[in-house]
Amino acid sequence: MSEPSAAHCVSCGAAVVGPYCAQCGEAARRPDYSIGHFVKELIETLTEIDGRAMWTFRALVTKPGVLARDFLAGRRNRQYGPVKLFAICNIVYFLLQLFAPFTSTQRIQTTARPWREMARSLVDAKLAASGQTFEQYAVAYDQAAHLQGKSLVFLMVPLFALGTWAMYGRARRFFAEHLVGSFYTYAFLLLWFGISTLALTGVFRAGLHAGFELTGAWLEAAALPVVIAPFVAYLLFSGRNAFAEPWTATIVKSLLLTGWAYAVLTAYRFILFFTTFYAT
Repeated sequence: MSEPSAAHCVSCGAAVVGPYCAQCGEAARRPDYSIGHFVKELIETLTEIDGRAMWTFRALVTKPGVLARDFLAGRRNRQYGPVKLFAICNIVYFLLQLFAPFTSTQRIQTTARPWREMARSLVDAKLAASGQTFEQYAVAYDQAAHLQGKSLVFLMVPLFALGTWAMYGRARRFFAEHLVGSFYTYAFLLLWFGISTLALTGVFRAGLHAGFELTGAWLEAAALPVVIAPFVAYLLFSGRNAFAEPWTATIVKSLLLTGWAYAVLTAYRFILFFTTFYAT
């Protein structure tokens, strides 16, 4: 079969009048494989990514609530959308985990969680049936927990959005609007959590080298106030910028939402235990 002539679309073969095919939208111009063209495309792509990324991440950190407010108002041209930004921050968080492992390990789930007795009994029963030691099973469990956590972290977003919907339902009636804000909030939380735990892990390892008996539970306890304080401040200014309510109401709602976020995190850890346990 012969190729379509220059007057026909290279994709569908339809006659082309103008710069694009009227049938499929393919460009009529011949591809440009010159080095100059590739350099131009690269510069345009990097400039677009850098410009939007820089503005989005700067606003995420320094202007809480503004990204959600602008997105819902239709001002979306210069920023990443909520799902895309959350996905990027999720990837960054789990990349940082390669240098600072911080997840609900088997040991933490069976010693430091409210459901530790139930978790330990289930793990003991599995070990008795399989003949593995606690340490041998911990390797497979911890690897699976790290991988599953990447997907299950998405569950926290709609759960947290239920809380903001309950608090700010009069300002924005639709759940999807609160879901947008929740994606941006958890994008910030993942970013900050990854950076702060990376720093704390350095301190943790320094303590181990100095001879202190430190555990993963100790690291979690130390990380909690480090993460919570900026998160409360973020919720405070996010609520103020997004909903413009009086400061007193915003402070109270921010504290309540912080408690709700911790409840959501607890539910995430509980679900993660079971999905990891039955996957291993």
